[in-house]
Amino acid sequence: MKSFEDLQWEFNFAEKNNLHYGAKLVRGAYMVPEENEAKSQGNPCPVHDGIQATHSSYNSTANWLLQKIRDNSNQGRQIRFVLASHNQDSIKQAVERMRSYGIPSEDRKVILAQVYGMCDHITYTLGQKGYPVYKSVAVGTISESLPYLSRRSHENSSLIANSRQERQLLNSELKYRIMG
Repeated sequence: MKSFEDLQWEFNFAEKNNLHYGAKLVRGAYMVPEENEAKSQGNPCPVHDGIQATHSSYNSTANWLLQKIRDNSNQGRQIRFVLASHNQDSIKQAVERMRSYGIPSEDRKVILAQVYGMCDHITYTLGQKGYPVYKSVAVGTISESLPYLSRRSHENSSLIANSRQERQLLNSELKYRIMG
């Protein structure tokens, strides 16, 4: 996919010019609308074929960045990235690779991020274990923030379909934002 090629190009440019490198890795949020728009315009689909291909790309890109952190640890250049994901398997895989590559969480080279009200149990567990975590908070009026939260909920419906806890957390957050 072009996004991974772009990331590699950017990284190589930074390396060639002795620059620090930072990135935020996010999973495709608008897969269906982007695919539909590309089809309507006669363009090739800009997203992966299916959720498994998306997961595979995301995880392999995260691993590639972790390898770069490991390989550049003594070269003076800083490499950092935000791993934004609600996917528990992706987060678990990244944390396990950080351990195996000898990347200490306290170095803050990898920051894990989720939307507030989603996967809070993962965020809190990571925080308790010393991993740097961030929560994204939708700010604005209800009419501005509710569509955003609704899209995040829809995107992650396959991940939280069997999780009563996640549904309860999301419902609580939506009620809080609506009722105040």
